[in-house]
Amino acid sequence: MISYIRNIVSKIREAGKMDYRQSEHVKIIDVNQDIERAYNVLTDYAFDVGINDKDSLRFRLLTEEVLRLVKQILDKWSVEMWFEGDKRVSRIILESAGSLEGDKKEELGSIASSGVIFEEKGFFKKITDMFMIKVPEEKTWSLKEYQRQLQAKKEQDKYSLEAWEDLERSLVANLADDIEITASSDNIKMVVTKDFTQSLSFISTSSLEASTSQILVGSSKDIARELDRADDLIAELNLDRKNALHAKLVFEETLGMLREMTENYQAVVWMEKYKKGYCLKLAAKTEMDFDKKKELLSVASDKKNSSAKGIMGKLGDVIENGLLNYENVMNLGQEYGGGYVDYGSMGMYGGFEGSLEYGMMWSLNDYRTCLESVSEKDDASKEAWDELEKSIVANIANDVLVGVKGDKVEMTIICRMK
Repeated sequence: MISYIRNIVSKIREAGKMDYRQSEHVKIIDVNQDIERAYNVLTDYAFDVGINDKDSLRFRLLTEEVLRLVKQILDKWSVEMWFEGDKRVSRIILESAGSLEGDKKEELGSIASSGVIFEEKGFFKKITDMFMIKVPEEKTWSLKEYQRQLQAKKEQDKYSLEAWEDLERSLVANLADDIEITASSDNIKMVVTKDFTQSLSFISTSSLEASTSQILVGSSKDIARELDRADDLIAELNLDRKNALHAKLVFEETLGMLREMTENYQAVVWMEKYKKGYCLKLAAKTEMDFDKKKELLSVASDKKNSSAKGIMGKLGDVIENGLLNYENVMNLGQEYGGGYVDYGSMGMYGGFEGSLEYGMMWSLNDYRTCLESVSEKDDASKEAWDELEKSIVANIANDVLVGVKGDKVEMTIICRMK
């Protein structure tokens, strides 16, 4: 019966998405001359993976803006460009071998600090700085982390406020779900990620109306203190009574989950209000060294996950195991009345097995969809479905998205206004 259910889940997942694809690579020396070839490759890629309608238009616009940005930075310096992913999550990737030297580096440095365009002092300058890397060791920069840092400082720091306002005007920053640049002495790689997950439509940077203070959680003492000020934090969003109550419940459930995980993590938690919804965001970094990870891998491989842990317990498992490796998440499961439910693989999306470069993603909605399809055929799945229906967070949230890459974790609990 277990293998039967796993086969059904596999078929459901495959029916809902196409295979992970990588497009032809295009060498771009002059954006004006090479743009049509890049668009042809984009059109073929979008067709192959099934990106269509409004998603196709958004992805094309994002590609145009990325190319415009690269032209501003590199001008005649050649880059290799390609696309990879599937119809759920796709990436625009630009890579350039070699480093900026001599006159070109001086010219780029002059542009970045000139202030001729205001944008060049904020978002543009941050990206430019990555392309001017001076040290041999690898350096990384990400849009998500930059946004989080500005949000934390913009109320007290004039420069951060100006940089945040600049970021809000950037089409690239508004269209992309993340931008990550990795630079070393002889290679620069820029990965622009677009996540087409439907639930993300309720929250977008362009409709952000309010953001709470950020809280740092690193111990049980921190959690107890922050729970006491939940009402004050939620009040910063200016929600009506019903949505404020739901937001508080989501906040309390999240901190309860963190209570079980704080030994190895430092987490930042905050909430945001949008025109159509609100969300809780969590960004965490593990403090585990290699030996600690090895120890936890050993424990995880021997662990019999037989007791009902609830939805928040499952989210904690996805996060902790995602920090260890991809296979651990794929193998996450729970026993229900003698049966078994693979909640790890049932919720994963946006990648392919064995790939660690872009991390892993997990969605509560994907888990819900898979579980609903098999719950009437299997007692264990029915019990798991009943657990889902009783979950506070699963009933309030439209979706919960978890992303894990390397030693970093991001979780977004998305709620539509009631």
